[in-house]
Amino acid sequence: MASEDKSLQLRVIDDHHLEPTPVIRLDNSETEQLRVPTIAIRVDNYETEQRRLRELEAAEESHRLEAADGDKIELRTHQPGIDVLIDAETLSLEHLEQDWESTAARRHILPWGWFAVIALMIAGAVVWSLTHVEKADFEAERIREETASAIVEEERKDREAGELVDRINAAIVEFIGVKSVESLIDLVRQSERVAPLMRQYYGDQPVDHGAFKSIKTLRPVTIDNRGNFWMATVELSNGKVQSLVLEIGGNGEPEIDWETFVCHQSMPWDDFARQRPNGVSLDFRVYLERDNFYNYEFANAEHWVCYRLTTLESEETVFGYAEADSDVARELQQQSERYGNGRLSLILRLTIPNGLQSRNGVVIEKLICPRWLYLDPPDPGS
Repeated sequence: MASEDKSLQLRVIDDHHLEPTPVIRLDNSETEQLRVPTIAIRVDNYETEQRRLRELEAAEESHRLEAADGDKIELRTHQPGIDVLIDAETLSLEHLEQDWESTAARRHILPWGWFAVIALMIAGAVVWSLTHVEKADFEAERIREETASAIVEEERKDREAGELVDRINAAIVEFIGVKSVESLIDLVRQSERVAPLMRQYYGDQPVDHGAFKSIKTLRPVTIDNRGNFWMATVELSNGKVQSLVLEIGGNGEPEIDWETFVCHQSMPWDDFARQRPNGVSLDFRVYLERDNFYNYEFANAEHWVCYRLTTLESEETVFGYAEADSDVARELQQQSERYGNGRLSLILRLTIPNGLQSRNGVVIEKLICPRWLYLDPPDPGS
């Protein structure tokens, strides 16, 4: 019955074995003294607990990494002291924010003078704007007044131009239809100089320019910077077309240039070319062109410059010669270059020397006028 005397005992059966959790710890001389091993303890019997502690100590000894002495290793560029770390722990966030506020206030203070400068700038901008608005209004008003004045002036000029054209048309119609020299004198330019020429030209015959049909063209022209001339083309009833030059006189009335209208000559051009009066100097309105016809007394091309001379409604051609080194030759060359070496309309003084053998050669004595129209009355002694 010995078995019955045995007392019942509860035994803790370690039915499972927990693997120790490996712990890796970096230690130095300072942390080694302060280190307190942390051990997870299960509530168990004493023997089991002792055995687990021994296993844990054995695991720690096998996995521990020994670090070098902290005095020998510099973990930071600057190792703060313990007092610094303690002070850092005691800093108040409230004080930090107050410091930030005061620092920001100290760094961003704007002097009151800047407000004054800004106010002055704004005031100046306002004054400038008001001044320029006032000036702009004044300028706009001035432009409106000038525009209105220009319109009025333009209307006045148009009205005067229309009235002038009406007077020109009336003067042309009257000029073509006039039948007497005395009536003609009142309608022409430089009437005092031209009146004797008209009386000689018409003689005892009545004035007959044909019957007026229409004015084909009418336009203003400028002659040597004088813009008071007009050119008209008139068609007559017989189909003939006649050109007229008019000048607006000082009284605003149109005056017709009679000499260019009839192409007045000192004597008829054909008579001069056929009769060849010797020893006289006469002025002629001619067309001049450069030529190379050299014969008889004018055979030397180095001594003479040759020109072909013709005139309006004429069948005869005359060759005029000027000495190569003379003033008249140089003047003719300048005129020729000025108008592109084309045909020139000039008034020349011509002469046929006594005993000249050339049948159609004449000597050019002088350039009287670079055009058929005299802008101003010529000098009687020229």
